[in-house]
Amino acid sequence: NCRILSTLLTKWGMQPQVCNSGPDALQLLTQGVAFDLGIIDMHMPGMDGATFARAARLLRPATALPFVLLSSIGRLGAGPEAGLFQASLVKPAKPSQLFDTLIAVMQKQRGGPTATRDTVAPTGAASQPRPERLLLAEDNVVNQKVMLAMLHKLGFRADVVANGLEVLAAVERQPYDVILMDVQMPEMDGLEAARRLGQLHPDPARRPWIVALTANAMQGDREICLAAGMDDYLSKPIKFEELLAAIQQAPKRGRS
Repeated sequence: NCRILSTLLTKWGMQPQVCNSGPDALQLLTQGVAFDLGIIDMHMPGMDGATFARAARLLRPATALPFVLLSSIGRLGAGPEAGLFQASLVKPAKPSQLFDTLIAVMQKQRGGPTATRDTVAPTGAASQPRPERLLLAEDNVVNQKVMLAMLHKLGFRADVVANGLEVLAAVERQPYDVILMDVQMPEMDGLEAARRLGQLHPDPARRPWIVALTANAMQGDREICLAAGMDDYLSKPIKFEELLAAIQQAPKRGRS
């Protein structure tokens, strides 16, 4: 979770400082390290998010450092903890929700108008429209579950198909922004499916952004995938940071 959040914040032009516990974060505040905002997990060993927030308020009562709470059990209600945080999000928070929340909290803290992704242009991929419709093409059931779990942690969901023929049928049923396409699949592999999609939708702006997934990463594989009409390339085992970056590179495409 720390890696995912750090990757997102860095792409948005922020400078994250990661602490793995409440005491570690309090030590930084005690040392006088300056922060504009804190993202606090509710459930941490030894010191939960609410306890940390109370201690931090005692250390810096004048600055009123704004805190955004992340919790797996729901948003804050009207209890005593609600006043410790300026906003709360349910984990896993979607990148778009997190971005809008951080911008709103910081704008309110600075006395300016509330901003959203439509009025703020951060650096990196967040300045692009966020892809919403994902299709995972993978014939191995175990790999399907692993990829779906990773996507869930990143705040995405995806439809699943098992071969290239099913990819073509799925795209005809509804538009997709991104296809995560395994290269080696039965009946029709990912390369042929990408070629067919290129023939069916010759305008690149009207077809999904295709990310190749391959377990046999060899020199020249990337070029082969791009030549078949794919837009990006990831080698297995897939890493969180690489998967997030590949998805965020995609503009909203495949819309009818």
